[in-house]
Amino acid sequence: MNVSPLFALSAVLVITACGSAPAPVAPAASPAPSTAAAPASASKAKEPGDAKVGETAKCPVSGEEFVVEATSPKTEHDGKTYYFCCAGCKKKFEAEPGKFAKKI
Repeated sequence: MNVSPLFALSAVLVITACGSAPAPVAPAASPAPSTAAAPASASKAKEPGDAKVGETAKCPVSGEEFVVEATSPKTEHDGKTYYFCCAGCKKKFEAEPGKFAKKI
């Protein structure tokens, strides 16, 4: 194989100028798994009256999903413990439990 002296000199100059041969291009990294919230239809929130501390519940008044904590506002009604997203929702529920229990 006959290599042109000009080509050989060009290759030496490129390698010398860069300090080494050009590094190969790394393949693009695959995208990270999505951390977006799941659609509401795929929610794993427990229905009001079924949740326990540490689980995701749905507030019987506002419908908001939240993680039940030991300090979450709660009340008993018809043998079930209902947890609320806030003290205001607990107060509304206690004033008219039948109204909000029907939503369930």
